[in-house]
Amino acid sequence: MSNKYLIGFDIGGTKIGIGLGTIDGVIVQSDRLDNKNTDPAVILPRLAAIAKELMAKENITGKDVLAFGISTPSPADIPNGIITTPPNNPYWRNVPIKSYLENALQIRGCFENDANCGALAEWLFGAGKGCKDMIYLTMSTGIGAGIIAGGKLVQGKTFLAGEIGHSVIEPYGRQCNCGLKGCWEAYCGGRAIAQRMQEELAGQTGHAMLKYAKDGLLENLDMLSLENAARDGVEYAVKLWDEMCLRDAQMFGMLMNIFNPEKIVLGTIAYAAGDFFMEPVKKYLPDFAWKETLEACQVVPSLLKRDIGSYAGLAGALYELKQTGIL
Repeated sequence: MSNKYLIGFDIGGTKIGIGLGTIDGVIVQSDRLDNKNTDPAVILPRLAAIAKELMAKENITGKDVLAFGISTPSPADIPNGIITTPPNNPYWRNVPIKSYLENALQIRGCFENDANCGALAEWLFGAGKGCKDMIYLTMSTGIGAGIIAGGKLVQGKTFLAGEIGHSVIEPYGRQCNCGLKGCWEAYCGGRAIAQRMQEELAGQTGHAMLKYAKDGLLENLDMLSLENAARDGVEYAVKLWDEMCLRDAQMFGMLMNIFNPEKIVLGTIAYAAGDFFMEPVKKYLPDFAWKETLEACQVVPSLLKRDIGSYAGLAGALYELKQTGIL
C-alpha cells in the first residue's frame, strides 16, 4: 500500500472536520464532529478514534500516512502545536493538540492557523493553483488572510502574519472585537456587520430590515439579512452594503499595492453573494490600486468554497512536508 496519504483536522468554533486524502488532493474519507462549547478532554480522544476509523475504511494504517495537519483557530502557539485561547471555543485553553495526536496516532503532525491553511489549500488545490504570489482572504464571521509570496507562505516573526482584518482603515473608528478601533473587520466582518445593524436599529420595531431577520427579531439580523434586504432595495441595507463593498475594495487595493499578487482569492461572501458583491467591489477598485498592480491581479472567489475545511489540514501538512524536503 502506498504511503501517499495525509490526514487533516480542521478545528472550528462549531465543528471539526476530519479528512483522509492523498497528496494530490483527493479526499477519500471524511467525517465531522460537533465542537460547540466542547471539552477538549472529550474531543481529543474522539479525533484520534475517528482518524483511525477513516484509515480502517480505506484499508490502510498509520504507516501509510505521511503526516497529519491541524488547521487551528487563532490565537495559537504555532511552533509548539498548542491551541491557546480561541474566542469561539471557551473551554479550549492551552491545548497541546499536536503532541496528543502524534502520540495517539504515531504519525508526524503539522500545525498551522486556519487562514494560512485555507490559503495553502487554494494555492495547492484551488483557485490559486500555479501562482507564485497570491493572497487568500477569509470573508465570513471575521476577516483573515494567508499570504503566498514567491512561492512561500508568509508566517511572520511571531507567526501572526496575515491578520489583515485588524489593519486599521479608519483611525479611532468603530470598535473592533479585537480591542482596536477602526479595523477592516469592524466594518466588513460578518459578526461586526450584525452587531452594527443591531446597534443602529435598536428600538425601531417597525423598521423594514426586521422582516429579513429570522422570526423578525433584531438580534437575528445578520449578513444574509443585509444581502437579501439590499437586493430588495431597502435603503438602509443598500447604503450599508455599498459602504461594505467600498471598504473591501479599499483593502484589496492596498493589498495589491503592497504585495503585487497575481490573485486575491476570496472566501465565503464572494461565492455566496456572487456578482452582487463582486461587481461593486470591482467598480471601486481603481480608486485604491495602481493601474499596474490592478491589471496584474485577478480577484476571484474561492474554488474550494464550503469544502475548503476538508482540504485545509491536508494542505498544511503537505506544505510542511514539501518545505522540509520529505516530498
